Amino acid sequence: MEKISASGISGVKKADLKKIFGKDCESMLEELKADEKIFIEKKGVAYFVWTKENYVQHVTQNDPKFKLMLNMLAGVNQSIAKVKAHADVLQEELERSSLRDDAHKNDDFEGVFNSSLNESSTSIGWIPFNKIREKVCENQNLSKEKFYQMTTSLIENHQDRYEVSSGGQEGIVMRGLVHGYVRKI
Repeated sequence: MEKISASGISGVKKADLKKIFGKDCESMLEELKADEKIFIEKKGVAYFVWTKENYVQHVTQNDPKFKLMLNMLAGVNQSIAKVKAHADVLQEELERSSLRDDAHKNDDFEGVFNSSLNESSTSIGWIPFNKIREKVCENQNLSKEKFYQMTTSLIENHQDRYEVSSGGQEGIVMRGLVHGYVRKI
């Protein structure tokens, strides 16, 4: 390998290697070739041997088709890098837009929740969550789970506006208890 590597991009003649290393040379070369550590190619009437790195440099300098393909591949790699960078920018913009949409949805949710609370209010003010959920989910196209997730967040963030009471069939879980009733303070 040292002798082949030292030959650089010119390569070394297979016959010269046989003269130096004797009859075992052929089997060693075949083993190195099978492991893709060397390349053997016929130039004119002689066979030449290169290391992988030296062979790529040799072909790049001496084969115009290979050089052209290598340049095209480099262009494709640059294009892929540009597309990836553009995709990253689009992904960031999508995430920012999604955050804005979520904030807008939360504002809409609070408004619909409050209007449903006002419409369903009784003389004592307590309303079962399931009544409000039906109206809000229909209006906002939300699942039951999403409704209670958003309701829990709304009530936790605005404890000064809402009061909850335990009991009922369904509701939000706070301090380990199901709170099935709500009223606006």
